[in-house]
Amino acid sequence: MDIIEELKYYCNEPQPVGAIMLTGEWGCGKTYLLKNELTEIMKDTHIFIHLSLFGIESIEDIHKEVKKKWMYAMADSKHSLKISDNMKNVGKGLKNATESITDYLPETIGKITKGVLSINIIDFVSIKSQIGDKKVILIFDDLERANLSVIDLLGCINEYCENMHINTIVVANEEKIKQSANTKEITYDEIKEKIIQRTIRYIPNYSNIVASVIDGIIIPDGKDEEGFKKYKAFLKENENSINAIFSGYSSEKVSNEHMTSQRSQMCSGQEQDSENNKEQEVLKYRSHNIRSLKFAIEDFRRLYSILNEKKVDNKEKWLFSYLSYVLCYRAGMATDGQRYGTLFSDEKISIVYKGFYNEKYITGGIISWIRAGKWEEDVINAQIDYSVMRDKAKSPTDKVRVNSLLDIEESDIQEGFPILINEAYEGVLELRDYLGLILNSVLAREYNIKLPDINWGKICKGINIQIDKVIQSGEDKPHLKAIVSDYDNNSFSAEEMNAYKIIDEFVKSDKIIFEKNKNIYIRQMEINPLKALIQSQNMQLYSFDNKMANVTAEGFKKISNLERNDFIEYFKSMWMVNMQTSDYKKELSTYGFKTLQELMKQFLKECQEKSLYIVEIHTSSFIKVIEELIDNKEQEIE
Repeated sequence: MDIIEELKYYCNEPQPVGAIMLTGEWGCGKTYLLKNELTEIMKDTHIFIHLSLFGIESIEDIHKEVKKKWMYAMADSKHSLKISDNMKNVGKGLKNATESITDYLPETIGKITKGVLSINIIDFVSIKSQIGDKKVILIFDDLERANLSVIDLLGCINEYCENMHINTIVVANEEKIKQSANTKEITYDEIKEKIIQRTIRYIPNYSNIVASVIDGIIIPDGKDEEGFKKYKAFLKENENSINAIFSGYSSEKVSNEHMTSQRSQMCSGQEQDSENNKEQEVLKYRSHNIRSLKFAIEDFRRLYSILNEKKVDNKEKWLFSYLSYVLCYRAGMATDGQRYGTLFSDEKISIVYKGFYNEKYITGGIISWIRAGKWEEDVINAQIDYSVMRDKAKSPTDKVRVNSLLDIEESDIQEGFPILINEAYEGVLELRDYLGLILNSVLAREYNIKLPDINWGKICKGINIQIDKVIQSGEDKPHLKAIVSDYDNNSFSAEEMNAYKIIDEFVKSDKIIFEKNKNIYIRQMEINPLKALIQSQNMQLYSFDNKMANVTAEGFKKISNLERNDFIEYFKSMWMVNMQTSDYKKELSTYGFKTLQELMKQFLKECQEKSLYIVEIHTSSFIKVIEELIDNKEQEIE
């Protein structure tokens, strides 16, 4: 007998000896089953009164809510009135309901209540097991979410079953009740045995749920209609795997729990038994929350668009890892990694979604989006590019550069690592490659994997060379924002931690922004000198070097006298502000200002020789401003 048939059988029992409990994990569709499927099937013969106990504060509140809902059900049945829940306290709704049930009140109260709303009619409502020719079924939902003792709640519910002979369905996540610190399991079991006639564990039809979620994706009219169609087709192609992830069953209908148990029987040793026991315990908390599945499938479309645009071949691997992480995280299982921050996923995800979750196909930027709702498309794009490059790595050197040590063949390690280390010394690796080298060094020590000796002093010099290159380029490096994380200091040697800190401090600093602003200043100064200074008023610049001095001098020479006065004022105010910042480079800027001073003195001589008196006045004013900036900084340096 399936669950619907079991529920129908109970609802038709003339006088059940107790309530029936429908149990299952949160979000698996218990309430949907009752409110939609069961109610629809039995609507001609039964009236279902549904009450959520979520946040309920007292037994008295329960009785009042039951009476209210019974009263509205009566009104709806007698006059076909559609009185919604949000009309409970509205005078018109209450008056209609009151007039509908006066026949069910004591005679004296019935006479009084006609046309009188000041009396609390709910106090006089008497709940019956029938409304007209239909049988009443009470549904108490969210048993474990009430702000009351579960023992008291079951006692209250028993009053409706035993004393009023009303068929009652209790909906709960029984595992959460037994986990509660405020519930003594032995007491709960005893009272449950007295009150609950049967317990039905709801196991959803996972394949139907997954199919329904995919079919339920709405394809909007408009510009991205084709993209939605492609995404929906992509999900359909992978429907069986999505179902296996959500349900915990393989395509052969074998559960992860069974496979772990079988492996345990084939292995021996206390350590293996302990590991398998831990896995079995973790697998108990697999999430089957339908809402979480919907969110994950809807949100992954954004990643699918990026993967599709980049023509990534293994998009399904990204989908599987994403679904695994989201389901685990929303179930409270995906905490930050114990050893390697968010760069290395929590081991629980790999246990629960074995064969589907692969940390290669989820990046720091994606994890940040899942955990903090922080969507940084440029970061995610850069990280996906790096992952694609990793999959395309052919040479041993490239393989050891972009992969975790445990994913590389030993022959590639022996051939590629010596070359990689020399490249690291020369400063030609990208910063994320240096980080990978550090983490692989940690793994090598932990798993006793032989690597060539590493001179960490030379590694640090190489990192600084690469940092200088990044700074000088002045280009945005989106992937740098997410290549570092918080790591357990106990896992790193002192040399490894020192190298890591150089990268970490640089990534978290504003040096790239400063260099980018400097390049903008130089480019604009070459095109429109006065506009360059106007735009730079709100930009951070940590130094004024010789290159900036030369371009500033040339800019001042070519502008008109009408612009020169503003040019001087903007230049002075901008650098007076930048001098106050903690990152400002005093010595470098002083040399730059002195270079600009000499260039302006040479220009002043040219003006005197050519009798350009007005230009001479402006140039003299500019030289005085430059001298003020130099004197100000020289005093601070001294």
